[in-house]
Amino acid sequence: MMFLRDPSAYHGENNKRPFFEGWYHKLVTNDGRALVIIPGIYRSGFNNNQTAFVMIFDGDTGEVFYERFEVQQFSCSTSSYSLHIGSNHFSSQNITLDIESEALTIKGQVTADNLKPWPVTLFEPGCMGWYAYVPTMECFHGILSMDHSLDGQIELNGSNYDFVGGRGYIEKDWGRNFPENWIWAQSNNFSNSDLSITASLATIPWKNTAFAGFIVGLYHKNNLYRFTTYRNTVTKEIHYDSNKFSWQLRQNDLVLELTIEKGHKAGLLYAPDKMDMVPRVPEYLDGNIYLKLYDHKGTIVEDQTTSAAVEIIGDVRKLINMAGGLPSG
Repeated sequence: MMFLRDPSAYHGENNKRPFFEGWYHKLVTNDGRALVIIPGIYRSGFNNNQTAFVMIFDGDTGEVFYERFEVQQFSCSTSSYSLHIGSNHFSSQNITLDIESEALTIKGQVTADNLKPWPVTLFEPGCMGWYAYVPTMECFHGILSMDHSLDGQIELNGSNYDFVGGRGYIEKDWGRNFPENWIWAQSNNFSNSDLSITASLATIPWKNTAFAGFIVGLYHKNNLYRFTTYRNTVTKEIHYDSNKFSWQLRQNDLVLELTIEKGHKAGLLYAPDKMDMVPRVPEYLDGNIYLKLYDHKGTIVEDQTTSAAVEIIGDVRKLINMAGGLPSG
């Protein structure tokens, strides 16, 4: 029997192992300064290690701060996203931070308004579609808001981030482990202020084999254009060299062309491993995205940005081959 559950809520209440869950908040000021804030929880399947955490990625410096908390300090609703870790609170509408440690002093509050979540219905419960009902999936994904406005301030080690008039994005992952290989990019900081995109391509274990699964959402003028594996979107072209990823997708009459490039300054994010959370995911907040969406009537939107979050991880050549393309370079 299918059971509809809010993807934003906590999924680890039964203490299963291995398990991780993290909520990814990207906050960008009106003048383009970016912070990533990731609260979460981790439980090893190989030892007794378990920890709650708050991770901060400072786009100005490239520094990543990883603060551990006792799991007893972690409290999250299983019906909606309302998370407390120590004296810090996180939800889709609010972040309140109060951390003081040897490496990190961060305090402040940011609110979000006019959120644009990926729709959740019984037959398509969020961005994963019917795959969300498959309990053996290695990693589950949720998109809590494609784009929203921000208000408030955060002070990080003496540097003030003023988010009045800024833009935000929220997604999350939970499950046993991250994929083996993936490409992910996101931005809602284009010259067109009513435009946001998130795109991911990853190796998905399936029974005794694997496939290249993808989720691409483009939000423009109150429309969410969805290009996904479960909607039978077709990859028409796909190429990758050491720095640039090009992708053309067709969904019925719609065609989306994407070019994604790494930036110049990466932060090393922590991710679940067998024994612990370890620093192993380089993420850029100054990546490039070019996009063009069109149909038989002509171009719907075309834009580019140099303020994109980009991750290109693992054996990408293998991933591209699996997705039906040939890597170059």
